[in-house]
Amino acid sequence: MMTTAGPLAPTTRTITTRPARPFWVVRYKEARGHAILCALLLWAGALVFAVSGPGYRSIVGPLKGADFVHFYTLGRLVLTGHAGQLYDATGQYQLQTTLVPDSMGDRFLPIYPPQTALLFVPFAVWSYGTAVLFWAFTTIVVYAWVVHSTWNSFRVSIPDRTFVMVAAAAYPPFWNLVVYGQTTIIPLVALYLGWRALERRRGFLAGLAFGMLAIKPQFGLVLAVVVLTCGEWAMLAGAVTSVAVQAGIVAFAMGPSVIWEFGANARRLPQIASLLEPKPYDMHSIRALTQLLPAWAATPAWATLSLAVCIRAVRTWRTDLPVAVRLAVVVLASVLVNPHLTVYDATVLVLPFLWLGARVEDSAEIDPTFRTLYWSLVYWLSLAFLVPLAYIVKVQCSVLLMLLMFYRASKVLRLQTSTNSFC
Repeated sequence: MMTTAGPLAPTTRTITTRPARPFWVVRYKEARGHAILCALLLWAGALVFAVSGPGYRSIVGPLKGADFVHFYTLGRLVLTGHAGQLYDATGQYQLQTTLVPDSMGDRFLPIYPPQTALLFVPFAVWSYGTAVLFWAFTTIVVYAWVVHSTWNSFRVSIPDRTFVMVAAAAYPPFWNLVVYGQTTIIPLVALYLGWRALERRRGFLAGLAFGMLAIKPQFGLVLAVVVLTCGEWAMLAGAVTSVAVQAGIVAFAMGPSVIWEFGANARRLPQIASLLEPKPYDMHSIRALTQLLPAWAATPAWATLSLAVCIRAVRTWRTDLPVAVRLAVVVLASVLVNPHLTVYDATVLVLPFLWLGARVEDSAEIDPTFRTLYWSLVYWLSLAFLVPLAYIVKVQCSVLLMLLMFYRASKVLRLQTSTNSFC
């Protein structure tokens, strides 16, 4: 640029300008501020939801605790010695509306494994209002422990504890998990404990932890493929033992017939799959996209894409990458392949976000462009879970973002390593 230093003395001066920022890149301070604002708004809304409205109905209509009333009913069935009704939808509904009259009209399909009912027996001794608050408190405390403990392992790579905890509190799937009173905290704990065991090279203990996924077995599909394909026999033995122990406890507490009833009920799931998803815009896995196809193409498309995701997850597991990184890719794949993943189920992604985030911050070999892309994807994916855009445009943007994260992360990270010969 030409300028003048004096009356007749022309000279040149270079003016540096900040390079244009892509629209999808969010600066650190902006993301931090957005997380704080989102956390305040979401939890203020949850508080209003909890204290307002007539009885157990919220001011906007839905039952406080929403899905929790189903688990509360299951726990009461076992507590009162009526476990034989765990898979009797009509009998459950009658008991549910007797226990919580405000739940009239809220019907649930009996699809959960019987150990779920045992889990909620301690909560069923209380009134519904006390029980739902106790479960919400338990979920929040356990979630905070998992997030903080995971962050503590990577605090050198991700030093801003306040940002991590606030962002975790503002994470929309977790907020939905608490508001709905759902059970995804169990898979989250299972994955966390399994990771801890693998870090210590305790494959059997990791399998014991992963066996807890039997509460929501759809989370274990990709992990099962990885374990069998890579010959992780210690993990397999642990998982089988875990499930066997759960089955033994169920048989002892409720009788073996309950297990057979669950199996018979599970075989009917394909016939009622459409009833499990009253809000398609709340679904966040590959199936949310393939269900937009004609009926004859939907299942084959889901199976084909799921197979491709599983293959990529197996290839990543076979590398010598750190356990946390390999498991992060497997968990991402598990969420994508999951045939029934509601928004609150995406709470488990908080672990791979931290595991992969620490890697991209800590590794000097990571391309800075990918580092920027990764954190941008975390930001926009969180926003996609918050705004039900699929209600309007039908296409679930969160799935596209997860697919991009999964593909780019597995590709970039695998370039840094070699393949393990023993897997």
